[in-house]
Amino acid sequence: MDFYEVVKKRRSFRVYKPDMPEKEKLNRILEAARLAPTWANLQGVNYIIVKKPENVKAVWKAIEQETKFIEAPIFIIGIISASGSGINKNGEKYYGVDFGICFEHLILAAATEGLATCWIGFFNEEEVKKVLKIPKKYKVMGITPLGYPIKPKGEVKERKPINEIVHYEQF
Repeated sequence: MDFYEVVKKRRSFRVYKPDMPEKEKLNRILEAARLAPTWANLQGVNYIIVKKPENVKAVWKAIEQETKFIEAPIFIIGIISASGSGINKNGEKYYGVDFGICFEHLILAAATEGLATCWIGFFNEEEVKKVLKIPKKYKVMGITPLGYPIKPKGEVKERKPINEIVHYEQF
């Protein structure tokens, strides 16, 4: 699939079939995330693949959603420590940017493979860390279910027109 078609096709899914994605697809998705650029090539992002039903359920509970993602067969948890990246000239830690680039590679690769994701940023981080035994120095920056989508009923919210978000020379 052409890159621009992947970008147009990709959306966030909240309802999944219980079918497990093929190992080869998962490996290609993780490879795409691994190849993402990071600050000074530090490659500080780590991924925890959660497939065992009892662990999937524990992660789902930490997301604290009543019905969303309930049948997802896999969760991918992305983590990074502040020391896994750099600090820019304004003194801002860059690990969030590194994480965002890597996780977006993962999500776009999943769309290419015909799989659904939903970048989740609302969850109980301490509970996720406890369930998955994540060391204290890491931040859980994002979670995504991974699986085959059940198409939602209704319309997808339209994106803003390009002339509302792109400015040339000045704001």
